[in-house]
Amino acid sequence: MKLVLTAVFALLLSMRSEGCTLRMGIETSFAPYIIQQQDSWGGLNVELLNRLAKEVGCSVEFIHSPWLRSLKLIEQGELDVLSHLSYNTERSQQFAFIGPHQQEVIYLVGKTEAFPGLTSLTQLKHSGTSGIIALLNGAYYGDELDSILNDAKNRTGFVFIRGNEDKQALLLNGRVHGVLEDIVAYHYWKKQAGSSTTGLDALFEVYQSPVYFGFNRHTLSPERLEQLANAWQRLYDTGELSSIVQRYQLAEFQFSLPVPASRFPKR
Repeated sequence: MKLVLTAVFALLLSMRSEGCTLRMGIETSFAPYIIQQQDSWGGLNVELLNRLAKEVGCSVEFIHSPWLRSLKLIEQGELDVLSHLSYNTERSQQFAFIGPHQQEVIYLVGKTEAFPGLTSLTQLKHSGTSGIIALLNGAYYGDELDSILNDAKNRTGFVFIRGNEDKQALLLNGRVHGVLEDIVAYHYWKKQAGSSTTGLDALFEVYQSPVYFGFNRHTLSPERLEQLANAWQRLYDTGELSSIVQRYQLAEFQFSLPVPASRFPKR
């Protein structure tokens, strides 16, 4: 019996100590989700992850890294978690998807006159566009857009940008005519930038899907991942996660926290 208790205690101790600093790859500001505050980080995703980590006895270390580099660091075992990750079967080999923390809705945001008569991706695929559209390099915007980007004729209408702030700056400076942007981020950006966004509109929906915290299956044990998934459900049930989301609502645009649906097959 003593040996059994010793083994159980050792297991619990290892679960608590292993991975208790969760290393998150994080970009430049992307309000309301990620907000750089001099040498620290804030924003909705930061608060949600900090609260989740605390629930399982961990802390979070934020490592500044562009999106594509973060994906490479995950492969190399140098990061433990990313946010805003769309689920697909291929990614599920690398990531445990916990959340979702948002129902992401992507719009083409830009100048109406640059995209005359354009109201859907299907139309863009068949007719093309004279406007240039910026999108985040390495991001996933759905199968329909992928098929457009794989067509050499239509791909010339897109430019691939390494960071969200760069993408927005190109649009404001007239270097591109539109960007693919999360609708909540667009409303935050519009409120903060004020008159500089005059003439820009959310033209049509491109893609939507739940997005998750993606935890590295190769640096975190199955037990730790199960802990995190259970903790997310618990915090959702108590309303703590919704309380965090509520602090980031805008009067002119409301959004909600999706029902938990963590996705990672047991091995």
